[in-house]
Amino acid sequence: MPPQAPIGADQETKKSQRGVQSIHRAIGLLRTVVSHNERGISLAALARECDLHVATARRMLGALENEGLINYDPVTKLYHLGIELFYFGAAAYQFQMRDRYRLALERIAQRTEDTAFLLVRSGNDALVIDRVEGAFPIRTLTHEVGQRSPLGMGAGSTVLLASLPEKKIRAIIQANKRRYAQYKNSTMEDVWMLIEHYRKHGYSLTGGVFIPEAVGLGRAVHDASGEVVAAISVAAIKQRMDLERREVVAEIIKQEIEAIEKPNG
Repeated sequence: MPPQAPIGADQETKKSQRGVQSIHRAIGLLRTVVSHNERGISLAALARECDLHVATARRMLGALENEGLINYDPVTKLYHLGIELFYFGAAAYQFQMRDRYRLALERIAQRTEDTAFLLVRSGNDALVIDRVEGAFPIRTLTHEVGQRSPLGMGAGSTVLLASLPEKKIRAIIQANKRRYAQYKNSTMEDVWMLIEHYRKHGYSLTGGVFIPEAVGLGRAVHDASGEVVAAISVAAIKQRMDLERREVVAEIIKQEIEAIEKPNG
């Protein structure tokens, strides 16, 4: 006679199975909201598409909403994706970018002997997602990984701002107007001058924004379609960034970015 399961084991197994089933159903609801996110989707439509009772769908959607994964508009009575999913996606994107351009960052820091940074846009800010220090004894650590700054303040940040459509640039500069004053009393006019330099020379150049006597130089990182998705910058003390060396550093950054962006890179 086969051994019997301990008392309560069947209940625990069934409870576990129900838990797994609930997870699958919740994921199914999320996927359905994703597919209808642009216009939104009603409770009845969600329940129908996911083959759930309306009461079950409402209960699960309530839990997802409490976690910020979806958003319910009480006016339209439609569901959309929540802000937490945006944060998850942004974090995953940052890791992907960091992994892809880590070698380029290391080689730039090695060749210039100065500190190299990788930045991406996050709303009206630039976000530092990686940093590699060079061998030069005087380290110019203008940013920490995870640090944010208003778009337009800093070399990499200027690249990210200047690469946007003109209407978007104007809106961001206006939105960040008061914040600029915290950085060496910078103004909107100062930001436009930085953008013009970038457009003329193909690289950005800023000085003393975060650390006095520090100079930053940045270039754009593109995706396969040619869109700017990130920026790489190098920071050094002012004495190491005369006109001749700026051109050298700008070319080094360009070469290492292109080596990664090539189809076989």
